[in-house]
Parts: sequence; C-alpha cells; structure tokens
Amino acid sequence: MDCRGSKTRQRIVRDYEVQPEAHIKLLANQQKYSDARAIIEDEYYVFSAKRKTDGKKEVIQCGMGAARDFLELINHKGLPLFNPLVADPHVNNRQEYDNRGSGNLQSEKWNETAKQLYHAIMWLIILWDAKPDTPLFDFKDEVIKYKTYEPFENKIKRVNTTIKNGSKGKTLTEMINGYRADNDIRDGMCNFDILKNKIHDMKDQQGNTIESYF
Repeated sequence: MDCRGSKTRQRIVRDYEVQPEAHIKLLANQQKYSDARAIIEDEYYVFSAKRKTDGKKEVIQCGMGAARDFLELINHKGLPLFNPLVADPHVNNRQEYDNRGSGNLQSEKWNETAKQLYHAIMWLIILWDAKPDTPLFDFKDEVIKYKTYEPFENKIKRVNTTIKNGSKGKTLTEMINGYRADNDIRDGMCNFDILKNKIHDMKDQQGNTIESYF
C-alpha cells in the first residue's frame, strides 16, 4: 500500500485499522522496497491495515521514517527490534512494547523455551519474507502473549512442522548458517537446543519419533 507522505499516512490511519506486526533488522546484502517509495537497507516495519468500511486487508512495509509516523498516529509505543546481528547493546536492548503497545516486552522474564520459539518464528518471518495474516504471525503473537509460560508441546510441534513443510529439507539452523558468511550473527539468537531436545522426546499421532527441523 502506497504510504508516501505524511498526508497519505494520515488518510490511511483514518480509513484503516493499522497495527504494527513486526520490526526487523535487515541482514547484510538484503534490501527491501518501502511502500513509501524508497529502498530499505537497515531496519523496517511491517504493518497490517484493515479497511474500516469493508474489512479489506492490506500490508504496509516501510522504513523507520514512515514507521515512526504511523506509530505516532496510532499512539503505539513501538515493537521490539528483532536484530539477530552483533551490534550496539543499546540497539539490541531497547525498551519496546507488545503488539498492543500495552506492556513492556522486557518487564517480565521470558520462559527460555518460549524465547527460543519466538526467535525461531522471527527467523522464519525474515528468511521467508512472511506477511501478516499468515500463520507465522499468529504463532508469534501467541508466544509473546504467553511469554512467561512453558509452551505446550503442540505449539512447538506446529512450528517444527512448518519448517519441515517449507524448508525443502533443510533445518532452520542450516538455513541461518547460509547467511553467516556475510553476517555476524549473535549465537543466542540462533540457539535452539531446548526446542531440539523437546522435539526429540515427542511422538507423532502414530507413536513415531519426530525429527527436529530447528
């Protein structure tokens, strides 16, 4: 959706229910096209927009200038930056908020399994260029909502199955490793040892051992 110019963004917020869905740091050699008609080379936001008159859904992808304008217009404090790269600790530890802007994501201690599952989902959103109104975004929101609790087995299984079905036989770790040559990736953002161990102890409906794709 074209969002170039402040007046255009004001019109969009008037006519649509705009919701931030993800705030992501681009990997090296990645570029994305902004709906504000520019090339994004650093951080970007993905917003969902639902037209108030008929419920038609749109996606807005934009750089930080337009994103800050949208956040101010909808009175949202901002989503956490998913930055898997080694960088300034201040950047990686910004105080940012949940999807409704109602609670600091760092104010409560994450369950370690939930944190790894969140990282896995965010990696898939980056690697597959996933869009809002797809299952990965629903999975992400659910993990954030219950971030202090141990995720149920079926929540871990469904992400594992999603990777299996969409990765052409590769594990998530193998897909991430394909970007290591050009990116200084933080080890803590791609460590899925807890998830792998839990999958190892799970069975499918026929009682067979499940292979981990994390």
